[in-house]
Amino acid sequence: MSSYGTDASIRVPISLDFDIDVDDHGVSYIVGSLFVADDEDAQEIRVEVEQIVESLCDFYGDIEGYQHLYVVAHELTRMAEMLRERAGMIEDTVLATNDLFDLTDEDWN
Repeated sequence: MSSYGTDASIRVPISLDFDIDVDDHGVSYIVGSLFVADDEDAQEIRVEVEQIVESLCDFYGDIEGYQHLYVVAHELTRMAEMLRERAGMIEDTVLATNDLFDLTDEDWN
């Protein structure tokens, strides 16, 4: 085999989309979808949220890292409150519209 060669690189455009999914058993996942170039079919990556939290606890669960756990917990609580507020606003709008136009939940589907 020849020892002559050169380094080469290739650029591949990718895009990533992320979502949070909860399955029928109540297990939460962070779902990443990887799209290569203009391909409409994504490679899906699912990671259980509990596994991520356990990994954080393992990695930062010492005297030097516990403050990071507090920061992450604070941010997750803040995000949870934001989601609850948005869901409540939508629910209030749906209920008000139902009352105003005498609609039922089936009318929305």
